[in-house]
Amino acid sequence: MKKYPHIGEPLKAEDRLKVFGYVSNPKMIAAHGFYPFIKRTITKRRFRRQVNVDGSRSKLRTPTKKHREIYYANHIDSNIYSYYADLLGKKYEEVIDKLGIGHCILAYRRMPVNPLNRKSRNRCNVDFANEVFQYIRNKQPNPLVAITFDVKNFFDSLNHKVLKQRWREVIDSGSDLPGDHYNIFRNITKFSYVYENQLFRAYKDQILVERSSNTIKRKAIDKKKHLRNQRAIAYCRLDEIDNIRQAKLIKANKFVKKDGLLRVQGIPQGSPISAMLANIYMLGFDQSANEFAANIGAIYRRYSDDMIIVCAAEEEKKVIEFMESRIKADDCKLEIQEAKTQVFHFIYDTEAKRYRCLERNRNTGKLLSNTNFEYLGFQFDGRWVRLRNASLAGYYRKMKKTINRGFHYSGVINNKTRGIFFKRRLYKKFTHLGAHRRKVYKRHPQDKSRFIVTHQYDWGNYLSYVYMASRNMTGNKIKRQLRNHWKIFHKLISAD
Repeated sequence: MKKYPHIGEPLKAEDRLKVFGYVSNPKMIAAHGFYPFIKRTITKRRFRRQVNVDGSRSKLRTPTKKHREIYYANHIDSNIYSYYADLLGKKYEEVIDKLGIGHCILAYRRMPVNPLNRKSRNRCNVDFANEVFQYIRNKQPNPLVAITFDVKNFFDSLNHKVLKQRWREVIDSGSDLPGDHYNIFRNITKFSYVYENQLFRAYKDQILVERSSNTIKRKAIDKKKHLRNQRAIAYCRLDEIDNIRQAKLIKANKFVKKDGLLRVQGIPQGSPISAMLANIYMLGFDQSANEFAANIGAIYRRYSDDMIIVCAAEEEKKVIEFMESRIKADDCKLEIQEAKTQVFHFIYDTEAKRYRCLERNRNTGKLLSNTNFEYLGFQFDGRWVRLRNASLAGYYRKMKKTINRGFHYSGVINNKTRGIFFKRRLYKKFTHLGAHRRKVYKRHPQDKSRFIVTHQYDWGNYLSYVYMASRNMTGNKIKRQLRNHWKIFHKLISAD
């Protein structure tokens, strides 16, 4: 039971059976009144090279910001969405297995690496990218092209009529959705929400926090970033929803702002059921794209809104025309973001006996040398696989920022630890010493010389992912990219 702060207190572990009985009762769900989502805008800084008029890339990376709106459901609503996402997921797997397209849909599914082993890990972007890179290697020396596409405003553009039709097809409900499914459909398409910042300002003097004795009290918290440290579990109680409504904090998503018309597209990104619905929505397109790719001797893969087709070089124009036209069809009603479409040519070098990767600029038609094919967090030059440079830069930026912050607070904190710089947590977070999964041990409350084994685990850090990718990627130089992380780490913690 998660304890993120929302409208209403978190569900208790002892109420699991009661909650399951409620969410699995179709009559209850058909009459359930859903609470507003909490809307949060996540801003991520990105550094990208500008593309010049002649198609070349600038040496300087310009900082840009990407804003993503995420919606968090109330605790009981989240359990309902999760339960129905699981029901839909089982039906969806049956459908794609029947259609024979399970291999090309990669995101939001559990696919064990070894289905015969119960303890097998699930496939992830490492396995999906490796499969595509291996496919390219195996096509040598034939000229090849990898074309990546991105759907414009994916979750915000899902048409409600199309979604309802696909939903009915997956559960085989005939001409309409059952009452419980329809109530969820209605609330995921015509939902309401509260801005997180506004809700925090309204309740920051009386946030509900949990104490060690499992007692709940109200407490003033001056900044939103302190909610977790103060063990905040809710902004207010469920019966205070009327106060939020009277303060006009609840916004309706069912109308278009400008002309007041009913909204006919978009679902909230972040709810437990949204990812499943996105896959269901794309069923018709996935089937058509997979058939098209098979007919021209190519492969098609989709990871959420990122799609790729790898084909023979002479099929480039045909593939782009198909993807851009097919996704606009009435049973899809989406749009390719042309600015993000990338075309990578793999041309065989007879002297080096390997592929060379060149990117085609769609404006000038020129092939740019010294480029790498980027896919699912990795880059491929035709021979070697590496981590994306942006991923490495993000890791080192976070390392530097965290260490500098530690230096700052050690000098200004007003308690007995002032002047002490704690390094252990930094080693755990940023070096290979914290990269291995291990059980969490806590000191005994009475005897501080003893430790208690808990049921919690340290799941590692960024290097855990790096080492896993290095083990599973064919022909990679991933581990080599992080060979200086220990030296850089100690250089930063030695600076004063």
